[in-house]
Amino acid sequence: MTDVRFLPDDKAVDAKLEEVAGLLRRLIDDSEGGSIDLRGLPLPPSCIETLDQCLGHGEIIVVMDAAGRSEIRETSLPGVWWTKHADGAGRVIAMLIEAAVTPGNLRADVVDMKRGQGRLPGLIKIACRTA
Repeated sequence: MTDVRFLPDDKAVDAKLEEVAGLLRRLIDDSEGGSIDLRGLPLPPSCIETLDQCLGHGEIIVVMDAAGRSEIRETSLPGVWWTKHADGAGRVIAMLIEAAVTPGNLRADVVDMKRGQGRLPGLIKIACRTA
């Protein structure tokens, strides 16, 4: 990974785009994606804005409200997602670029699925009584 602290803005953006290319290549070739934590990098806001513009917007946007607002947006590159998490006060606490078939936050948790499965019999009884 390139140390972007000492690069001009355009070189820092190029370095991050190269990293995205590597993540996407790994996802395609090995079914293993990865992510870049933009908040953990010494990137100025102008670099993050340029990176966002370069990656563009795709067809999917998901907004979640769980202990704060999260927005998961497909970029113009299928399999590359721009994710922003905010806390309950609206402060951005995480900003990621993720290469994944499905972003991690959108995958259903097995425990949650089992809980939902356990609720189905009650829902079926209710539906049968009202029909």
